[in-house]
Amino acid sequence: MNPIDRFSKYLIEHSETISREIIDYNLKKLDIELPAEIISDSIKTNTEFLKFVGETLNLSKETVTEKFIKWHEQKQLKQKQFKYATEELESIMKPYAETRLQLIEMLTKVSIGEGLSTEEVVFFNNRISYLLDLSITQTVIEREKQSNELNKKNEKIITELSSPIVPIEKDMAILPLVGEFDFERSDHIMTHVIPKISELRIRTLIIDFSGIATIDGEIAARIFNIHKVLNLIGIETLLTGIRADLAIDVINTGIDFSKLNTFGTVQQAILAYGK
Repeated sequence: MNPIDRFSKYLIEHSETISREIIDYNLKKLDIELPAEIISDSIKTNTEFLKFVGETLNLSKETVTEKFIKWHEQKQLKQKQFKYATEELESIMKPYAETRLQLIEMLTKVSIGEGLSTEEVVFFNNRISYLLDLSITQTVIEREKQSNELNKKNEKIITELSSPIVPIEKDMAILPLVGEFDFERSDHIMTHVIPKISELRIRTLIIDFSGIATIDGEIAARIFNIHKVLNLIGIETLLTGIRADLAIDVINTGIDFSKLNTFGTVQQAILAYGK
């Protein structure tokens, strides 16, 4: 058995022992106390990582990269998601460089003891350093993906909460608009709010702009399109809360709002409707 194969076998057979030693070393460097479940999970992950290194040491860098990314993705799917506060995450990551150095020094001594040449030791150190870097990169990418998915979910919730239909009479309701009125908001109104308005058998809808900060040409066009769609399905639209500065913004867009039913306040619109 050549030295590389002998060293690979050693890594596989002693992966858990090495992992426990590294985790113990790392725990002493932390400023916080981790739950036993996280420690156990870390030992298991590091053990599997070292086994992976041993099993793929003779493969090319390209092949190892492809296999490692797949292995890492599978680990992310199976692994329990632990959430940390920012301070806790910083504390966990702080000793990473020192722990990494400790691991490489430990394995370097083993590789030399197993008879690896200087060139082979350098090759191994480069390989494990590359995989550790790749692991961090993939973890960051996965965290970023999860963060983006969470942000999109939160944005959807905010959009739904900020576009409520408020019935005020038998066939009349108010749609108060608050915050930014962008494509997602107008699309939500088109695809979700308008169908709901039809289901509620509303004949008159008051769209209140009191909570809208600005209106540009794009927003004005979307408002006008919402009005046209409502008009086509037989729903009368009353616009309220268009302040003086918003009115100037609308005029500057070049879109003619003069043919729309507009009122200063919701109360004025309701009174006009009652007549």
